[in-house]
Amino acid sequence: MSRALEATAPGKLVLLGEYTVLFGAPALVMAIDRRARVVLEPSSDTRWHAESPGLVPGRAAFEVGPDGGVRWEDPGAAEGLALVTGLFRDLSRTGLLDPAGLPPQILILDTRAFFGGDIPGRPKLGLGSSAALTVALAAGLLDLAGDGNVPGPGTILGPLVEAHRGLQGGRGSGIDVAASLLGGVLRYELDSRGSQPHAVPVSLPPELRLRFVWTGRAASTGGFLSRLERSLVLRETGTVACLDELGKLSARGLDELAGDRLPDFLDTVRSFTGTLERLGALMGSPILSPEHRRLRELASEAGVAYKPSGAGGGDFGIVFGTEEDRLGRFTRAASLEGFRPTTLREDPVGAVCSADSPVPSKPTDV
Repeated sequence: MSRALEATAPGKLVLLGEYTVLFGAPALVMAIDRRARVVLEPSSDTRWHAESPGLVPGRAAFEVGPDGGVRWEDPGAAEGLALVTGLFRDLSRTGLLDPAGLPPQILILDTRAFFGGDIPGRPKLGLGSSAALTVALAAGLLDLAGDGNVPGPGTILGPLVEAHRGLQGGRGSGIDVAASLLGGVLRYELDSRGSQPHAVPVSLPPELRLRFVWTGRAASTGGFLSRLERSLVLRETGTVACLDELGKLSARGLDELAGDRLPDFLDTVRSFTGTLERLGALMGSPILSPEHRRLRELASEAGVAYKPSGAGGGDFGIVFGTEEDRLGRFTRAASLEGFRPTTLREDPVGAVCSADSPVPSKPTDV
């Protein structure tokens, strides 16, 4: 294959179901219009090369063995480009990829769209950049291997979730991977064993309006998940009860959306946020940071519903409402207090390879 190939995949925001999705409860996620970009260009020598603008300095050379094992010419590059190592290994192990048949490429991994370019310090915005990059690189490699014939989402969702978990120390529900692969708004859940993912496209009621606000603080999902695991290992009954309540609230909220019962849904969002706050207290790690608590107060004063998106502690909050004047009141109040309302839109398109080689359109259930 002599042509260059571009693969992109969107980021995500979790709308409902954080934490409890890890234990089989349904959750709601939306792909958003910030995309990770991977370019694959034929290498001029017998080695592969990788670079990641803004994250890893320079370009690193590596070789790929027939079993998918990656050997870096400079071992120091391995940590910053662990995604490349892990993805070759996992796609090869599952039989989706035969590295021996691939011509060496130059890989350009670009997640700059996920950083706050106009915010001092250019913080990472917590929009699922690692999952989006995992999906984009996998789509590009599979397109390269199949000369445009990419396996369907039902085939690759599970392996990609496992691959991304491997990069996160075995943690994660895979909800961000599903959003990046499929796009749009999805109902997502794991099977009873917590292994097999299922994603179903859904449509939000047109009367429901969303606003997004950057808290001004980046947060580490891994740290919150570690503290949750510790709390569960210690068999703290309050933590289990909170997770059970969150699961029931998430399922109820999804039913209310499906039935177009928006006032009930907004109340459920408020209850979910309150339960997240209790869970954080039990974990010894405030999911509702001072910034989230203040934004929740502003939302309450404006008559709209607020919740953090994702693990909490910082990153983005989401405001749900049905009346533009109430949402505008919140946005103005948040801006006056130094928060950053941010324009983010649903991205209906999942992973795409080049202009004419998209990943197959999403089915009704995968």
